[in-house]
Amino acid sequence: MDLSFLSGEIEELKEKGRYRFLRRVSGPQDAVVRIEGADRLNFSSNNYLGLANHPAVVDALVEHAGMYGVGSGASRLICGHMDIHAELEDEVARLKGTEAALTFSAGYMANLGILSTLGGPDATIFSDELNHASIVDGCRLARARVEVYRHSDAEHLSDLLRRSAARRRIVVTDGVFSMDGDIAPLPDIVEAKERYGAILVVDDAHATGVLPPNGRGTADLFGVRDRVDIQMGTFSKALGTYGAYIGTTRAMVDYFINKCRPFIFNTGLPPALAGATLAAIKLLSKEPAILESLWRNQKAFRAEMEARGRTVASRTAIVPILVGGDKETMTVSKTLFDRGVFVHGIRPPTVPEGTGRLRLTLMATHTQDMIRTAASQIDLALKEQGIGPNGIAQA
Repeated sequence: MDLSFLSGEIEELKEKGRYRFLRRVSGPQDAVVRIEGADRLNFSSNNYLGLANHPAVVDALVEHAGMYGVGSGASRLICGHMDIHAELEDEVARLKGTEAALTFSAGYMANLGILSTLGGPDATIFSDELNHASIVDGCRLARARVEVYRHSDAEHLSDLLRRSAARRRIVVTDGVFSMDGDIAPLPDIVEAKERYGAILVVDDAHATGVLPPNGRGTADLFGVRDRVDIQMGTFSKALGTYGAYIGTTRAMVDYFINKCRPFIFNTGLPPALAGATLAAIKLLSKEPAILESLWRNQKAFRAEMEARGRTVASRTAIVPILVGGDKETMTVSKTLFDRGVFVHGIRPPTVPEGTGRLRLTLMATHTQDMIRTAASQIDLALKEQGIGPNGIAQA
């Protein structure tokens, strides 16, 4: 077997500045993380609320492992549906303000499941052009026609819906976009989907536990919870554990239990993780100060960057800092890493060509001194590469 293509393609990635590799982390996902033998300020983790290593969440994991063991042993439809799964789904439904909820083993599986189950030859899916890769892959598996609308452009979406003759129309959008940190214009999208009788799916992976007023997600922020058909989200970001959910009607949950292959043929979420997630959701409700700390840190970082002449458009925990070229992006990221600040560089195909960026994430557990240090070092590293306030290298 000729495997020479492997080294050839890897070398090509290196030449383009798109080679990826794993960094070994020692210890929990905290505001300071030990990577490759040294402590670094962590501005790359999705552990927005610091719950991944919160004592109450860790204790709940240990407690439920003692009660249920480690694995669930089977798919949920055989004997892998445990008390703790039912309790968690009831709590998720309360959090999202829906009739019912259903959990999945991962966010990727949930999006594949939603779109492949609702799709089909008679369906058309209308997808925002900057939707997450799991949505894109879900569209590919759905056996449906896919129409891509311009980013957050509800007018373009309306035009596509108006012209569609599909028997089933499905609109899907991220709530908070994972690479830009902006929020979908949900009221306008809701109006469009209702006008043309579409099903609306909102991916709240980066909105759950993040957005005001109480971390319940994009639909709650805009007051349209009753008008969104499926709210999907993950437990692996702000809630600090692992797995995913959909919040929807009881009838839709029943339909997915019977029709959704990524649910039917997948082993149930480990019960200890379900117990830890339940504890994390309760913490979110009982300790609003955690969420308030995240918002305070978001504002503080924006202020620090703006004081240095760099505008930050994002109003969420995700802050993109445009660099441009792939090699330049990774040079800035490596410079920061060597100086003790971990901010991951993002390149195509994750983002469009020419929009390489630093993807900085704020956490509730960052101190004000950490935020000042990060802003100062980022500004310095960008200047050293000739990157001006608009993210374009200066001649």
